[in-house]
Amino acid sequence: MTTQRTQPSTDDPTAATPDKAGSDVGVKVGREALGLVLLSCGMVGAFGALGALHWAAGLSAFFITLCVSGVFIRRHSKPRWQQDVGAVAAFAGYAGQTTVAFYLLQPLGWLAISALAVVIGLWMSSTEGA
Repeated sequence: MTTQRTQPSTDDPTAATPDKAGSDVGVKVGREALGLVLLSCGMVGAFGALGALHWAAGLSAFFITLCVSGVFIRRHSKPRWQQDVGAVAAFAGYAGQTTVAFYLLQPLGWLAISALAVVIGLWMSSTEGA
């Protein structure tokens, strides 16, 4: 005959185990935080190395990364404020890259502005109008 225990005893090994779901969340958050720190350090190192070769290469890499990440954030976010942050980042990256292009060679700057006009024209002509 077995008896039921209402409270776990001190010699019960299952009574002292932590909640698995809670510890998994902590591990996931820690892993994601460490990944973001490593990503940031790697990007700073890459931009610094390119900047040591030539200032325009470092700035160009930074602005292109900013523009691409802004587009990525805007396309994969649901809340409106996150889409706005992505749009601002994409515009800031594009504007910075265009400024670097104008400083290096004026025709490159005009090429960047013309490419923007082409992209906006394609976007406006391909969407369904009301």
